[in-house]
Amino acid sequence: MTPAGVGAAALARALGDVSWRATLGLDRTDAPALPVAVCRDFSPREHLPPLVARRLDRPARLLAVAAREALAGSGLDADLDRERCGIAAGTWNAGTEALIEVLKTVFLSSPDEAPPAQFPSTVANAPASQVGIIEKLGGPNLTFFEKQVGGLRAAIEAARLVRDGRADAALACAVDEAHWLNAEGFERLRALARAGRAGMVLGEGATALMLASTPQTAHSAAIAAWGAASEPAPPHLYPVEPGALERACRQALERSRLGPEDVDLLISAHNGLAAVERLEEVAYRSVFPSRRPAAFAVTDRLGEGAIGGGTRILAAVLAMQGGCVPAWGPPGHLLREGFTALRERPRTVLVTGVAAGGSALALVLTAP
Repeated sequence: MTPAGVGAAALARALGDVSWRATLGLDRTDAPALPVAVCRDFSPREHLPPLVARRLDRPARLLAVAAREALAGSGLDADLDRERCGIAAGTWNAGTEALIEVLKTVFLSSPDEAPPAQFPSTVANAPASQVGIIEKLGGPNLTFFEKQVGGLRAAIEAARLVRDGRADAALACAVDEAHWLNAEGFERLRALARAGRAGMVLGEGATALMLASTPQTAHSAAIAAWGAASEPAPPHLYPVEPGALERACRQALERSRLGPEDVDLLISAHNGLAAVERLEEVAYRSVFPSRRPAAFAVTDRLGEGAIGGGTRILAAVLAMQGGCVPAWGPPGHLLREGFTALRERPRTVLVTGVAAGGSALALVLTAP
């Protein structure tokens, strides 16, 4: 569920259209709209029973539909032991609207009048928990709140659950909601993209991928390995030094027993901010000292957040499936470094991410 539309096929069509851009605009009552990529065409009506959809907030609806699509498309749904299926989700802002509504009632009226139906949705792990209830998934249920790399962290931890035998299968999810309060904070920090000003576009949506311990003949990709590192930085700023991003990439490649020359495609964490561009320029110059693979970015067009990491992984899977050859070339800073546009179906993809506060993650995905 992305600003490109409902379903993975809609994302594949957008990736194949060089001119595609999300329609931006999150309304405010007293000021111009904020640059947020919103899932405008989303409605749970065709996907969830009305009584189920009614008790869910928007992030839970988005994730419930994405999870249902992943379960149905995995080929595992009929034979899946749901007691052995887990969920790992990443989010940046799920629960914002519910929390605001509850606090408004508490502060403007009284705690006794706080709406009990909304209270469960005030916590960030509500969407993953609701999916577990709806789909009767009895395995571990984890939610990670790691800012811009939340979606990547969820994929890593879902893979860890499967690898370590804690679950036979796991949904790796990411979800964020478009909310004016989150966007207003970044607007006041001058971090959002505006005419004449580089910056982020915040995103809304949900992605879900099914990971299984026993690959099926039709599986789309494998998570070969991952890497994680950190660099000291204040919680609201990216690190100045690129060491963490470089180490995460090297770890992922070494653990997968692959070298930089084996990477066919790099999916960049580029989100429109100069700080990320500087980190990537130096880190990738070191990781890829000679041959530069194809590269592209999706976060700058589809939106930043935990959903950004989920979308990058899904874009990698779609490219490896042959579902699309992304028409978006490398962002400018990587084009200047010698990275190229993707011309053919990749077999090995390096997906990267870096977050304010210093986290850096990388995943190596390989085609079947």
